[in-house]
Amino acid sequence: MALQTIRLPEGFYLHELEAVDSTNEEAKRLADKGAQSGALVLARTQTAGRGRRGRAWSSPIGNMFSSLLLRPTCSLAEAARLTFLIAVALAEAVETVTGGQVRPDCKWPNDLMVNGRKISGILLESASNKGSETDYLVIGAGVNVAFFPDDAERPTTSLAALGAPVAVDDLVACYVARVAHWLPIWEKDGFAPIRDAWLMRGYGLGKPIVARLTDRELEGTFVGLDDDGSLILRENSGFEHRIGAGEVFFAT
Repeated sequence: MALQTIRLPEGFYLHELEAVDSTNEEAKRLADKGAQSGALVLARTQTAGRGRRGRAWSSPIGNMFSSLLLRPTCSLAEAARLTFLIAVALAEAVETVTGGQVRPDCKWPNDLMVNGRKISGILLESASNKGSETDYLVIGAGVNVAFFPDDAERPTTSLAALGAPVAVDDLVACYVARVAHWLPIWEKDGFAPIRDAWLMRGYGLGKPIVARLTDRELEGTFVGLDDDGSLILRENSGFEHRIGAGEVFFAT
């Protein structure tokens, strides 16, 4: 994996490592030292990779492990919606580098799926030094390129297993180029165009869904995203719930 050959768009900066505990942790360390927005941490492997809710993230050499540092000038609530922008950019990159052979769907809130199997996860972490204003965001993005874990709690796959092997450096370059495409749109027009692009790939849209919240479980149909990125679940009665956080399960 010749990461040193990657050319990133203007405004993005490569920080390459052979191994690291977690690319998100490294990006946060860089942020605390004053690194600029656009710093991209890449590693061949992680010794303590993690996903949402502190779950371990398998990190074999041959897969993509990255974290992007951004310093948006907005509230933390607004900045959190950049998860959807990253998902769209990453899905577009996978589709592009595989020549259209693999077209990922975006699963709320932060996964990419292919044929009902997870191929990528996204983990956003933030810091604020001024109340509700964002100091920085670190957005981790991992893709199963060459390998996928066989002990995951949900079905997974990889690009290689799908018959679409790619070079990690090509995927990274395309991914950052798509981020560079979407960021100015988000800054100019807000979340709406990002939401529309995400919904074009929305996994399970229009299908039955179960949402497990901290205090209850809801069943209904996934009908869209709210203006703030919340999942809209419509019960059979027609009543709609806006779900901002929780575990969601779709019919397969």
